[in-house]
Amino acid sequence: MVKILAPLFTLMAGVLLAWTTPTLAAPDYDANMVEITVTYQDYDPRIPWRKKAAAVRQGYGVVIGAGQVLTTEDLVRNQTQVELRRAKSGVKLAAAVLEADDQLNTAILTFSNAPSANALIPVALADTIRRGDRLTIVKLEKTGEFQTSEGQVVELSASGSPRPLALKVLTQSSIDGDGTPALLNGQLAGLSVAYDKKTQTGLFIPCTTLRRFIAAAHAPPYKGLAWAGFQFESLLDPVKRRYLGVTEPQGGIVVTKTTPGSGAAEVLQAGDVITTWDGVPIDAQGYYNDTDFGRLRLAYLIGGRRAAGDSVPVALIRDRKPRGVQVLLKRQRDRDEFIPEGVGDEPVEYLVEGGLVLRELTGDYLRASGENWKLQMNPRLVYYYFHQDKFARQSGDHVVLLAMVLPNSINIGYQEFHDQVVTAVNGRPIRNMADVFRAVDSAGGLRRVTLLGCGVDLALDEATLAEANRRIAEQYRIPRLRHQK
Repeated sequence: MVKILAPLFTLMAGVLLAWTTPTLAAPDYDANMVEITVTYQDYDPRIPWRKKAAAVRQGYGVVIGAGQVLTTEDLVRNQTQVELRRAKSGVKLAAAVLEADDQLNTAILTFSNAPSANALIPVALADTIRRGDRLTIVKLEKTGEFQTSEGQVVELSASGSPRPLALKVLTQSSIDGDGTPALLNGQLAGLSVAYDKKTQTGLFIPCTTLRRFIAAAHAPPYKGLAWAGFQFESLLDPVKRRYLGVTEPQGGIVVTKTTPGSGAAEVLQAGDVITTWDGVPIDAQGYYNDTDFGRLRLAYLIGGRRAAGDSVPVALIRDRKPRGVQVLLKRQRDRDEFIPEGVGDEPVEYLVEGGLVLRELTGDYLRASGENWKLQMNPRLVYYYFHQDKFARQSGDHVVLLAMVLPNSINIGYQEFHDQVVTAVNGRPIRNMADVFRAVDSAGGLRRVTLLGCGVDLALDEATLAEANRRIAEQYRIPRLRHQK
C-alpha cells in the first residue's frame, strides 16, 4: 500500500500500440530532451540518524523554458548533485531543483544558460489527452540516438489515489528511465513514471497535470495539490436513499468520515449526502461527467480542476433537508497523514534516551523489514497502517513507537522491546513526537515510557542517564541523540 491516501486522483489510460519498426527521431529531439544523472543519499528508514551510502540514478527530462527542465520528483528525491547531459554531444550542465511535488511526482530543474545550453529548445505542452489520440513515445538509446514508437489512447478512468493522473501505455520496447516523454503532434503529452515488463505497459503523467504543476511552481508560494479531506460511499440502495430523503434523479454519495484539520471537517458531517460538487452533479457511485475526459471519479473534480486555497460550493442533503456549504480546499501533504509514507529529503524526528529509540511510524519504516513485512512486523502496526480510517483522531496525530532499544547497562531487561506503540512519556499522554519532546523537556529527561498493552512502564535511572547517553552516543556512533524539527 504505497501512497494510497484518499482523496486525490489517478487517471489510468490504456494505449494500444500501432506496431511499427522504430525509426530515428527528428534531430531536434536532442535539443528538447536531456539525460539526468542524480547522485542521492536516502535516509535509513529503520535508523533515523543514519544515511544510506550515496548512489546514482538516471532518467530524463524535457526542456520547458529558458534554463528549465521538467522531470519526475522521485528521480531527484534526496539529491546531493544533479547533472544534465546532452545525448549526442555529451555536454554536461549542473542543475538545481526549483520545485518538486512528491504527491504529483513532478519536478522542475533549473540550469545555467551557458553558450552550450543555448541550443536547447523548449517543448510546448499538449492541451489535453482524449480517447483515440496517437502518442509518440521517445526513447533514448545508449548510443545517444533517439527512437520512437506509436501508441493510441483507448481508455480513461480515475480513482481515489493521491497519485497524479497517469496514462497507461502499451509499448513495443521497454522504458528504462523516469521522465521518458510521450508526444502528441510534437507537443509534450506525458512523462513516464513506471514500466511493467510483464505487461509491457508504462505509466505516464499527462500534460493536464504537468501544466497545472508548472503554473503553480511559477506562482510562489507553491500551493500543491488540492484536497478536501473526506471519505464517502455509494448510495445505490433505494431504501437507504428514501430514508435519507434523497430523490431518485438527484444521485448523491454519503459522507462517512472527515479528516481532522481538513476543509471538509469544518462543514461536512458523517451522513451528509453530497448531490453536487462545485456545481457539477455527482451520481450515486461517486462519478461525474468531466468536460474533457467523460465519466470520472469525484476525486479528479476536487484535485484536477481546483487549486489548494479555493473554496467550492457543495449542495447536500442533511437530516432530509437540502442545504449548501462552502468547502475550503487545502494542500495534501503526506507528512500530515496519520501514518505518512515517508518524509522526503528530511530525517524523521527521533529521540534516543538511555538507549530507548522513540520515533513516529511511517510506511517506509514498515516496508524496510523486507518483502514479507506484513508478516514480520508487529501485527498491531500493520493493522494501523491498513485501517487508518478507523481511528478517530485529531489533526496532527501520529503513531509514536519505541522502535528499538540499544543495549546498555541502563536498560538491562528492555532489549527485547521493539516496534511497540507508546501511549505516554513521563506519565503524560502523547499523540506525536512534539508531545514527546515537551514531556521530556519539562521533566529534564526521559524517565518513564508507557507502552500499549504492557502493564508495566519502562523506567530509566535518572542518576545514571546522562553518563549512559554519552556511552550510547559513542558506542553506536550517533551524531545527535535528538532530532526535532
